[in-house]
Amino acid sequence: MKKVLLNFAFLALVIASAVGLFVLKHQVMAREKELRAIHVQIWNDKREIHILKADWALLNNPERLRELIRKHSGFKSLRSQTQAHLEQIPYRRNDGGRGDKK
Repeated sequence: MKKVLLNFAFLALVIASAVGLFVLKHQVMAREKELRAIHVQIWNDKREIHILKADWALLNNPERLRELIRKHSGFKSLRSQTQAHLEQIPYRRNDGGRGDKK
């Protein structure tokens, strides 16, 4: 009787171990699937960052910006006849830093 009970306990232990390993195997497979999805997302994010950096470099090109400013602003470049020497600028009186007089 004792041997039968020992065999039954051992069989129950083997079945419980098999079920536990089966569950563990499927949990590991699910985690590996999640890990692959995370790696794919990281790769996609890195690729997107690389593309955005390239776009930023193109949009931030000084020659391109200079051309856009020239095209869209009403300003014209200074010519030598519009420039003046420092002596030609009228002197502004300083009221001693007191501000407006009332």
